[in-house]
Amino acid sequence: MSLVRPAARAAIWRWREVFVGAFVAALGVNWALGGIGLMRWIGWPVVVIGSALLIAGLQRARVRPRSGGAGVVELDEAQLTYFLPEGGVVVPLSLVTRIEIEALGDEAHGEMHWIFTDRDGQEARIPASAVGAERLMDALAQFPGAHFQKVIAASAARKPENFVIWQEQVVRLH
Repeated sequence: MSLVRPAARAAIWRWREVFVGAFVAALGVNWALGGIGLMRWIGWPVVVIGSALLIAGLQRARVRPRSGGAGVVELDEAQLTYFLPEGGVVVPLSLVTRIEIEALGDEAHGEMHWIFTDRDGQEARIPASAVGAERLMDALAQFPGAHFQKVIAASAARKPENFVIWQEQVVRLH
């Protein structure tokens, strides 16, 4: 028997990275302002690390969690893999030229799909409710200039809409 309601437990789990970041930052401030000697110097880098954890946690927590979708998502350093009972798709991240989110506008569930497009124009459509789909936010770290705010906006969208999260910039030399 748990003393914490399931909805409260889910909310705490969703915001856990924010709590950890705030704790680390507060610990760093305590050391930097109240410590003696070496602890003062160690405190400031701890504040920076805690602040970075806090910001990253806020970005993740603001994207509504989804579950119950088909498939499983795995992510390693070089590729994204989406498994389905009848097959799946492997997306080498080095070949991705465009990342977008298609918000389907379902009032009840707010379903959305991540769409990864490669150099050949092949699209990998991954539902945000697939098991492990939260790792797709981690994949964005490999794409400079990715718009995390658009991911948050897509998560909250209540009407059908497409959000371009990242697109490869073509540099033309004359």
